[in-house]
Amino acid sequence: METVYLSRRNLLTLLSKLDRKAIGEATECTLIKRDNLHPKYPQTMENISIVALEDEDYYTERKAGPVSPLDEVVIKGR
Repeated sequence: METVYLSRRNLLTLLSKLDRKAIGEATECTLIKRDNLHPKYPQTMENISIVALEDEDYYTERKAGPVSPLDEVVIKGR
């Protein structure tokens, strides 16, 4: 299985990009990761793009899958 590691900073950046897009700013909501030389957390592919989408854009054909009840509270509170 391929693995990519996202730091809190990466995740917050993606959320910021979604918020910026929502207010009309130009952003592709994408991170490009090329960090396969990290000494502790090397991703397993040479590079990858990670694209953030709003739930209503992604879940058009099905409902979102289950998450831990502890995390669900955070998601709904957003």
